[in-house]
Amino acid sequence: MSEWLAIPMLLAGGLFAGGVVVIAWERVPAWLEADVSEFRMAFAYTLRRVDRLQPALLVACLVSTIGFVMSADGAARSSALFAAAGFLIVLVGSVALLIPIQRRLVAPRAQQPSEIERLRSRWVRGHLIRTLISLAALTLAIIAIVR
Repeated sequence: MSEWLAIPMLLAGGLFAGGVVVIAWERVPAWLEADVSEFRMAFAYTLRRVDRLQPALLVACLVSTIGFVMSADGAARSSALFAAAGFLIVLVGSVALLIPIQRRLVAPRAQQPSEIERLRSRWVRGHLIRTLISLAALTLAIIAIVR
């Protein structure tokens, strides 16, 4: 059974991790160079695109990884368990920390530029941490399959 769960685990996990890496690699540097109004427009535009798919990929990855954990044994189970924990940390951290910041950054009400800068800095830092944890979790999922 674990072989069948490996496919969605790696597919969803790879697509999710790839998505957060693309944002960290390509969008974050542009956002950091943009002035506040340009940043808010570009940030909102990107969120409208990625917020449709990324959460679903993360949940699919987490569910299939948990299924893999339950059907595997030995070292594969341990690696997949740590991968699932990493994906769960990303999900909880995104919902608890990053989404509230995102909502404030794209809110139509006027905010002080200093507040936008502070929120942008917090979101970028959180996203880079999310990216590293996602890549580590994906690596552990790959290790689980190879074992």
